[in-house]
Amino acid sequence: MNIQQAIDQLETAVRCYTARDEKGMPLVPPEAQRPLYLIGPPGVGKTDVVAQVARRLGVGLVSYTMTHHTRQSALGLPQIRTRRFGGEERAVTEYTMSELLAGVYRHMEASGCTSGILFLDEINCVSETLTPAMLELLQHKRFGEYALPEGWVIVCAGNPEKYNRSAHAFDPVTLDRLRVLQIEPDLDAWQAYAAQRQVHPSVRGYLRLRPEDFFRAEGERIVTARSWMNLSDMMLALEKNGGVADALLFGQYLQCGEVAERFSLYHALCRGVAAGFSLDDVLHGRDEAAEERFARAGFDEALCAAMLLSDALNARIRTAEEIRERAQRLRHFADGVLREQGNGALTETARAILARMEKALAVRRSVNAISVEEEARERALHSEIRTHIAAFYGAEDAQAALMEQVRLAEADALNRRMALLRELSHALDFAQRAFADVHVRVIFLSELERNQTTLRFLKANMPEPLEALRSGADPERRAKALRQALAGEMTKLT
Repeated sequence: MNIQQAIDQLETAVRCYTARDEKGMPLVPPEAQRPLYLIGPPGVGKTDVVAQVARRLGVGLVSYTMTHHTRQSALGLPQIRTRRFGGEERAVTEYTMSELLAGVYRHMEASGCTSGILFLDEINCVSETLTPAMLELLQHKRFGEYALPEGWVIVCAGNPEKYNRSAHAFDPVTLDRLRVLQIEPDLDAWQAYAAQRQVHPSVRGYLRLRPEDFFRAEGERIVTARSWMNLSDMMLALEKNGGVADALLFGQYLQCGEVAERFSLYHALCRGVAAGFSLDDVLHGRDEAAEERFARAGFDEALCAAMLLSDALNARIRTAEEIRERAQRLRHFADGVLREQGNGALTETARAILARMEKALAVRRSVNAISVEEEARERALHSEIRTHIAAFYGAEDAQAALMEQVRLAEADALNRRMALLRELSHALDFAQRAFADVHVRVIFLSELERNQTTLRFLKANMPEPLEALRSGADPERRAKALRQALAGEMTKLT
């Protein structure tokens, strides 16, 4: 199965394992709640699958890498206790709580989550002395006298032996107690994820041309989905800081010489294309020379332009949607301040609510219950709220000043949305005229539609221009659809 199928399977399992019937009894009896075992090549995304499902379902997540654990840390440490048996006191050996189970209880206390996932990575690398105890955990959800709390699901992961010298195959007895999810690299599934994550356009475009380089494992030379993701993050960081990614950098992530060399050549081509035309001019409908250039260009060059343009549109739509969401949440924040104000000062009430929001964020961050992207959006909201509090602090009519801040934020979000609609119309017109090769046009469209934020925006605001690009309808039809969309936005504003 591919990574998306694994996400769906895991999410369904957690939902069913933690569900209760009308009498409060588990829908799936505890003894039938087989742990899930994700097995697949390195870098395919097994760990990220588990984190995504936990965040999506709002359940806890406690992770351990089993290669770091000994029998003592997993089972607990022995200690001598005095117990009375048959009227006589006896010295007996008992064990402290397992570090693995203790971590679950600590997480529950810190986060308030009553259900969650205990994730045991590299489980097929445990030592022989620990194997019997792990079998007890997998089968009975307990180590000795200490049990995993009810509502917690065990998920394991491992690499096949050919990729990891420390790994060993499970015997049939162990496998009979697991749900085995065999995950294979799948470029199509990864491309959908990459579009949503805004992976560097050079990476996405190159893998369109050379799909066979998505996963390579030849002896000591390896390239994985993780390699491409990590390289993309580094390239984006370099570009934001004025740096330039080069062949030396590519070779550090793509540990297969010919792949690194081919990607270096493709990225150089993309840089040349990017330097040869202005995305800003395209989005404002004033780059006819670029239209003629790419209409005559070869497939590789046109593909670079399509990836750059789709990436720019995805980024603009994402920004506009984040601004709109912040405006909505600012309205919700203001309503909460007015409800709680009572006899207190409005500024103090606002600061108290913001403090609660910041504390909740800190808790979610401490228990890994929030992604990097979600945390960035939450911090941006908190920063904007602090700015607004400073704006109405000391105002003669603080309430009116607060609501004015809300109105301005909503107006800014709407103005950005209307500007974006114009940019999208120009971009779709450009794509229709410049990407004469139908294959390039299809790739351009798929890059927009694979990004779920972009797809929702286009369907809600520009369904006809989107369909016109698909069908090759004339520009006048798209212009008419744009005018109708803008008129609808003006109606909302008034």
